[in-house]
Amino acid sequence: MRQKNDELWERALSVIPWGTQTNAKRVVPALADEMPAFIERARGCRIWDADGRQYIDYRSSLGPIVLGHGHPAVQAAVLAQLEQGVLFSMASPLEIEAACAVRKMAPNAERVRFLKTGGDAVQACVRLARAFTGRDLIITTGYHGWQDPFAAVNAAGVPGAVRDLTLRCPFGDEERLARLFADHPGCIAAVVAIPYDWGQDTSGRFPRVARDLATRQGALLIFDEVLTGFRMARGGAAEYYRIVPDLVAYAKALANGYPLAAFAGLAEYMDVLDRTVVTTTYAGETLSLAAALATLGVMSAEPVHDTIWRRGSELMAGLTGILQEFELPGEVYGLPPYFNLVFHSGDAERDARLYGTFYRELFRQGIFSTGPWLLSYAHTADDLQETLLAAAAAARVAAAG
Repeated sequence: MRQKNDELWERALSVIPWGTQTNAKRVVPALADEMPAFIERARGCRIWDADGRQYIDYRSSLGPIVLGHGHPAVQAAVLAQLEQGVLFSMASPLEIEAACAVRKMAPNAERVRFLKTGGDAVQACVRLARAFTGRDLIITTGYHGWQDPFAAVNAAGVPGAVRDLTLRCPFGDEERLARLFADHPGCIAAVVAIPYDWGQDTSGRFPRVARDLATRQGALLIFDEVLTGFRMARGGAAEYYRIVPDLVAYAKALANGYPLAAFAGLAEYMDVLDRTVVTTTYAGETLSLAAALATLGVMSAEPVHDTIWRRGSELMAGLTGILQEFELPGEVYGLPPYFNLVFHSGDAERDARLYGTFYRELFRQGIFSTGPWLLSYAHTADDLQETLLAAAAAARVAAAG
């Protein structure tokens, strides 16, 4: 039964454009008859929809849930801080503590500032790069948020003059990146790079090329670690690939679901804030800072990332075996903290049918995934076993269809 979900959906559409606040939380059309539009509660790696159905969560709230929903240490820190206050008329000492915690874990984070969303953190890095270099053009290599500099070329409402200041390079296209620098000598302020796009190329070659080109051309390298930061490794993709960016933006896994972002980098770049402005009232909101301190503390004290990598590897191997067992034309690829399972028979219509059948059946079996799979520290060996049994059942249905 989906009665409550469907009623909520009708109400939402009457007052909320899209029916939700986040583009990636819109129901996937191919899965609409099984994918719930609303989740009412969560704990560990489990979530419950508005009709009370339970799922093992492999969306992890689009990435922020790295320890698991409602992790005890994070919740305790937030509740304790709630007694002290949420937002003050001046800075909270928590801002210093949280900044030091980020600096301890993040390569090259000599200075740290907080914001609320990942897109704003990336935008702040762009402003610093432009102010430091005195240049206007930036190169982007993927999705970096909804803000004007990063919006799609055909996005309505973005002035052409702003759009023309952003040069776009697909992730991995080394030739185009080099050509953009060559075509605009002395004009590029920064390359805004996703250090890993969670795709098939796990080598880190492209961000290394970006690092080299930016250095040689006097531009800054900005890492958009909104998703990779504190999830891919304690120090994010910069630590994993051993590439040092000039500026970096963090967000999702920083506070295990509480709204917090950070931008950080070498002092010489961050100190440009003395002659430009990045400010917002809620950046020092204390509950999220307390959550970040607790989250980073758990990561420092417990084998969070080793566990996520191990469980992810086991799940990837199990899903690969299931595809092979049922002779489905699919592939599992990426790195264990966030990987993909796709179908590629060479026939687009067949692949779409396989995708819809397989993932709809997963929802029926109590597995919440739409393609990308994000693990958390809360996923256990038993959860993985339950997931693989459900995936085998889904594969059987897809193979028969």
